[in-house]
Amino acid sequence: MSVAANEAVVSDEAVAAAEFSWEGGRLERGIGLALSGGGFRAMLFHAGALQRLNELGLLTRVDRVASVSGGSITAGLLGYKWRTLRRDREGRFEHFFGEIVQPLYAFSRRSIDVRDAIAGLLPFTSAAKQVAASYDGALFLGATLAALPDSPRFVFCATNLQTGALWRFSKRYSGDYVLGFVTPKRQAIRLAEAIAASSAFPPILSPLRLELDSGAFEDWPGREVKGHGRAEVAALRAAVLLTDGVYDNHGLEPIVKRYTTLLVSDGGAPFARKPRVPGDWVRHLRRILDLTDNQVRALRRRDLIARFAAGRQAFEAGRFAQDPLLPYERLGAYWGIDTRPPPASGPGDLPCDPVRVKALAAIPTRLSDLGETASKSLVNWGYLICDRCVRKHLKGQELAEDEVPRWPFEDTPLG
Repeated sequence: MSVAANEAVVSDEAVAAAEFSWEGGRLERGIGLALSGGGFRAMLFHAGALQRLNELGLLTRVDRVASVSGGSITAGLLGYKWRTLRRDREGRFEHFFGEIVQPLYAFSRRSIDVRDAIAGLLPFTSAAKQVAASYDGALFLGATLAALPDSPRFVFCATNLQTGALWRFSKRYSGDYVLGFVTPKRQAIRLAEAIAASSAFPPILSPLRLELDSGAFEDWPGREVKGHGRAEVAALRAAVLLTDGVYDNHGLEPIVKRYTTLLVSDGGAPFARKPRVPGDWVRHLRRILDLTDNQVRALRRRDLIARFAAGRQAFEAGRFAQDPLLPYERLGAYWGIDTRPPPASGPGDLPCDPVRVKALAAIPTRLSDLGETASKSLVNWGYLICDRCVRKHLKGQELAEDEVPRWPFEDTPLG
């Protein structure tokens, strides 16, 4: 194929992706919450952030929760238990620590990545399927995506290795913009399987082979599959190969163009600057892949922060409440595991040792026991940085201020 032909194919696919709109994909007033990838480190960090969002009265106001990898474990348990959680008079979930945070902490004390990777070498299984079994046995007990609430909508993100597109798992449908979608009426998908696909960290735990009946797929209404023949699409639908958040490790895409207010919790490992880098082929290639991943994540964060800056200007000028909605500007807050905490703003703020929290960001991305002190500290760090960033940056939302911050794990303070 000539260079010109290649460019034409790329152009057609780029146009198709840009023109595609997910079901109900219009901008609307509401709150979207994104939980990033990062193994057990991110899972625990997000658990602490959710604890504080609940205390501030924001969690039950969220319209959509989008997640990837370690964030999907946290979101998965929240979605699984959402309909059974009791609310107080202020709309906050009661006993949130015992219902959500404590079970996630207990699960984090297991080491499943190496064990499941070895078990996955056996015939008729894989590392990803073994991880799904571990999730199922400890947290989800065989539940399917149908166990999730109708509202908020929970979206678990993975990457389709065959189409290069974002694959979404949700209660209403699962699929990507190229292959179409599968509904629960056509084929049930276990919640643990969706989360295992979202957290199929390459190369050890990836890919998850999602074996679906190709006849269960439906085409997107009014959409012609461009650049792919029907026979090719049928072959792609026969067995979908999924990996984790290569496409979007922040889980931003399902919320950033949909809701006017965004809350983004990022437990992903920061890129490490090193004076010396290895020269052997294997470690050198890994460094190159880390650079590529960091660039993708940095571009998404820059766009998000630019949207927040534009949204703040519009809000302060009194233009944010206008109709039609401003297409680019957003309100919200971002906090990352390596975010420098905003200065304490009141006598009730929890203390924070910068040296301790910097070390937490350097914890490796594993599905493995991090130890009692590190695990509890990650929960406390997610709680503290979420509290500081939300109270400083979030505009247009009233917060429940009667809940003064206090460590989820009081025996492991950070300062």
